[in-house]
Amino acid sequence: MFFQDKSSERQYYDDLFASRKRFDQFTDDRLYEEVAAAARQATSGTVALDLGCGSGTQAVCLMKQGFAVVSADLSFEATKLCHTKTAGASSMLGVINADAETLPFRDGSIDVCICSLFLHHFSSLETVASELRRIVRPGGVVLATDANAHNPFVWLFFNVMHRVRPLSWLTPNQRALWRSDIADCFGRHGFGDFQFSSFSTELRRDWLGSSLAFSINFHTRQALLGLSQVLLPPLSRGNGLLSTFRRLPGPARTADAAAR
Repeated sequence: MFFQDKSSERQYYDDLFASRKRFDQFTDDRLYEEVAAAARQATSGTVALDLGCGSGTQAVCLMKQGFAVVSADLSFEATKLCHTKTAGASSMLGVINADAETLPFRDGSIDVCICSLFLHHFSSLETVASELRRIVRPGGVVLATDANAHNPFVWLFFNVMHRVRPLSWLTPNQRALWRSDIADCFGRHGFGDFQFSSFSTELRRDWLGSSLAFSINFHTRQALLGLSQVLLPPLSRGNGLLSTFRRLPGPARTADAAAR
């Protein structure tokens, strides 16, 4: 069973990348650089999969950390841009147009998988977790960044407002994730050593547009994130959730065993 509205996801990002020619939601590349550095600390492996690669910023940061990178995205327009951005890099293994729920990689062929702002696009993580268990080698690592449901303002925006009245600048499946969403599902599929932390990103002022509604959205977001830093515990302070976990040796837990 598949758990992503693939046609709407593909159409949204094909249109976005065709018009903007890059994914420039943030004011700088700090998040991608920090994730790549964390991946380097987490594994001595050399082969990295940049899953949901967008226009290639994460791939470039991974190569700077010494990884040989293969990038994949459901959006054909994204893969074209990623290919252009990484063309000629000796550490770039390839860029492919692929579905994360049916990946064209050999079992155990990936040392580290980066899911950058990606997992929260699935209504259920079961199939993608099964695929990552198959392709990530035992001992290999997954690092994921997602909208953070532990921040009440983010949860309200993604999981309530977007459900009641879908927002045009989000795809239908997008939601904020709890750490339990990731630990429970990926734990059933043979992953462990879960670590979670929050982070905050600075949004580009022109990302959502220039209308009054978008201006109010931008300034409200800034104010609520500032309030979060003062009032909330560490895991709830940021609008983003960073998850790091490792593929364990041995079989995955069965559903019956996981329930016990």
